[in-house]
Amino acid sequence: MTGQEPEQPIRKVRIILFCLGFLLAYLFFYWPLFVLTDFSSYPWLIPLCTFVVVPILDAVIGEYRWNWNPSEQKWLRKQVWLRLLPTIAVPAFIYYQVTILGYFLTADNLLSQLGWIATAGIAGGVLAINIAHELIHRKTPWEKRLGGLLLVSVAYGSFKVEHVYGHHTWVATPKDMTTAPKDMTIYQFWWRALSKTPVKAWQISKNLATKKNHSFHELQLLTLASVGFAIGYFLYAGTAGLVYWLAHSLFAILLLETVNYIEHYGLQRKQLDNGKYEPITPMHSWNTSRLFTNYLLFNLQRHSDHHANAALTYPMLRHFDESPQLPQGYATMILLSLIPAAWKHVMNPRLEPSTSSSS
Repeated sequence: MTGQEPEQPIRKVRIILFCLGFLLAYLFFYWPLFVLTDFSSYPWLIPLCTFVVVPILDAVIGEYRWNWNPSEQKWLRKQVWLRLLPTIAVPAFIYYQVTILGYFLTADNLLSQLGWIATAGIAGGVLAINIAHELIHRKTPWEKRLGGLLLVSVAYGSFKVEHVYGHHTWVATPKDMTTAPKDMTIYQFWWRALSKTPVKAWQISKNLATKKNHSFHELQLLTLASVGFAIGYFLYAGTAGLVYWLAHSLFAILLLETVNYIEHYGLQRKQLDNGKYEPITPMHSWNTSRLFTNYLLFNLQRHSDHHANAALTYPMLRHFDESPQLPQGYATMILLSLIPAAWKHVMNPRLEPSTSSSS
């Protein structure tokens, strides 16, 4: 007897069929282009699908709480196609971004224009920022650069720096500006996140460059790249093109920050006697394994495991019953967060058991 765990069976067919579901992230935005004869007549279709249809499907389909066994996790790490799946977002999103611009420019009223801004903004949150989040955690430089490209396409290059070196270090502590304390409203959180995290990211990037003796730091380059996008949209479509780019980028950023609010609301790590904070565990992020939205977001809702084990790629993220659990998926929780009284009514009672051991 060697004392080692016996090899467990690898259910390859089940894994492949399950992981093909992550294509839904792309199909969700592209199906109207293929199915509808005139998508330009439906500026509010994607927002309605996001905030009406998705919550219903989350509630009906429910959760998947099982995890892959160790042998399957090992097999998953070797699957190149799964590793490459998020990189499709680079051409997919930029093409979609420009396509929606065309609809925006031909819209004949403000309401339709707002619908196209929301459509592009939701795509920016899902295909650009969310998938960039997956890529900037990868080890290879080319994947990190692709993540950076997606972020600068919606004017949020600071996320690449602050998220990795700031948020993942200080999450669930007062030092993290993207961890909302109990009773902070989403509107207060937006202001804090948008006013303080870019400044924090700039300082982090500058310090990293100083340590490496570099004359330019990364956030300077990312900012220049975003300026390049802005100039490109202005040259292509004038003031209207620039307004579209800025407006849908802001929508995408606010969507991302709302998700940050939901993921860490009220959770705090204990500060130890030596002044340091206890290690990050699955208890320090809100989790939900609602299947439909996890397909849309490349398993982002299994956020507890992501913070406890940031090196794990999206198909391997695990569910922990002991983690704080959201009552529904992100789309539903985003809507709930916009009504602070309702949010506190639902979330604060759920928070008490979590904070009692972590505050």
